[in-house]
Amino acid sequence: MEKADRFLRLTLELDPLLPGKEIAVAWLSGCGFSMFEEEATGVVAYARESEWNEASMEEVLEEIKGVASLKVEMDFVASENWNAQWEEAYEPIDVDGLIMMRAPFHPAPTQGIDVIIQPEMSFGTGHHPTTWQMMRALFDLDVSGKSVLDVGCGTGVLAIAAKKMGAGDVVAFDLDEWSFENTLANCERNALEGDIHVLHGTIGQLESELGAYELILANINLNVLKEEMGKYVNCLDQNGTIVFSGFYTSDVAALRQSAEACGLTFVRMSSREDWACALFVKQG
Repeated sequence: MEKADRFLRLTLELDPLLPGKEIAVAWLSGCGFSMFEEEATGVVAYARESEWNEASMEEVLEEIKGVASLKVEMDFVASENWNAQWEEAYEPIDVDGLIMMRAPFHPAPTQGIDVIIQPEMSFGTGHHPTTWQMMRALFDLDVSGKSVLDVGCGTGVLAIAAKKMGAGDVVAFDLDEWSFENTLANCERNALEGDIHVLHGTIGQLESELGAYELILANINLNVLKEEMGKYVNCLDQNGTIVFSGFYTSDVAALRQSAEACGLTFVRMSSREDWACALFVKQG
């Protein structure tokens, strides 16, 4: 197989599971791994072989051993096998009958907002608790006519859901080229081509292109959220709302400390399967 045709799969068994799992995701993100699948005993990380930095990965694995005992398995997966694996395992996300995130091969819901998402490769089911909570939070907010920024958009699901709920200007961006292309494709699948402005890059690279938004959605991970907190606040309107997820309930205090240090006010949080979602406002 050519490098372009396969992905590296790194299976990590961690003890203790927390904070080892979160640390592994955060650190591996810096050496070519962009897809993560949560497991009961650890995490499975995926990287395109052409983008994988082996030396950096080995350094990260040694660092992880400082916080958890670690068992590692590594193999390669042909890219053409991913769609079949994903379709076999993937289930739609039903948010209390209000929103359905589904693939094109699932039947359309009989009620609620229909969001069609088909990644071209598997993200597993580990992010469902965070995606579910972000979508539930969206439904609880009045997004009609509001400007929305989806940070680290992934598949574009949150931007698409917000637009279907009646949001005004919606901007989505991701540093991963595949996520950028996939978001564009998913916008088209939902008949929203051109209705959502999709950008490629980090918030630091795109700051000059971004305005101020009434609602910001950031479903990433704790370390990135803390590192970029000030930039999110700069992109948030006075009296605007920001919703965070992608971290564990045990990390809420750390996130809250970072957010409040940047001038945000904590409003409420939710939790699902030990994953948290927290809402803040920028009071004028």
